[in-house]
Amino acid sequence: MAKSSKRPAKYDLKAADRKRNLAVQIGLTAIVVVFAVGLVFYIVSNGDKRQSGEAQAVRVETTSVIREEGGEQPKVVLSIYEDFLCPHCAQFEAAFGPTINKLVNSGAVAVDYYMLGIMDSPASQNGSTRAANAGYCVADADTSPAKEGFRRFHTALFMQQQPTGTPDDAMIETARQAGVTEGVAECINSGKYNDMVGGLAEATGITATPSVRINGEDYQQSTPQDLIAKVTEIVGEVPGLDSAPATPAPAPAPAPPAPAPAP
Repeated sequence: MAKSSKRPAKYDLKAADRKRNLAVQIGLTAIVVVFAVGLVFYIVSNGDKRQSGEAQAVRVETTSVIREEGGEQPKVVLSIYEDFLCPHCAQFEAAFGPTINKLVNSGAVAVDYYMLGIMDSPASQNGSTRAANAGYCVADADTSPAKEGFRRFHTALFMQQQPTGTPDDAMIETARQAGVTEGVAECINSGKYNDMVGGLAEATGITATPSVRINGEDYQQSTPQDLIAKVTEIVGEVPGLDSAPATPAPAPAPAPPAPAPAP
């Protein structure tokens, strides 16, 4: 009969260390995985929003824009701060819009549009912010040269201006008519830019709309011809900018209904 060994069993310290290290590695890997999943969820949930305090503009320029000598920046950047529910902004668009488009198309300027929401009200269901959000959404989706679709939408929205604000579905339809559709409805309905628009006035230091800056300096707009003169002071003579286009005449008001015949 074999005798049992009296020697104690050996304890493999290296094997124990390997097991402990493996357990630590598995634990750290699990933590990293959980963190990564959480980060992805946060990005998906919040990454589609633009935060308050940002000052985001819609840049409109052609490939032929006149640039600073030896640089990439346009020689003239016209910054326009506006609110789609502001009556004075609608008047500014009617008077200056054709000239601004002419300046852009000639390559004389780049334009930065800042669309604010300072005229929000319960009656309009925050119509200023909703319209500004729609403007940024359309600009995001517009892949045409010099954002022609956005410019059509921008002009149309001022022409449709109403104190109660434009319904979201009507703005989506206006974008479609302007030739921009890809992702616009989802962007407008999600309010992607609402937070950014809400903080835009403070971020840019704007207290009234419309406001205009040329290369960061306040510009007191007077006439379209004066704006052309100011731009040509900076960039020199530009073919086709000798005069401002005629301002379209306002549409005549509808005639009042005829009185009902006396009984």
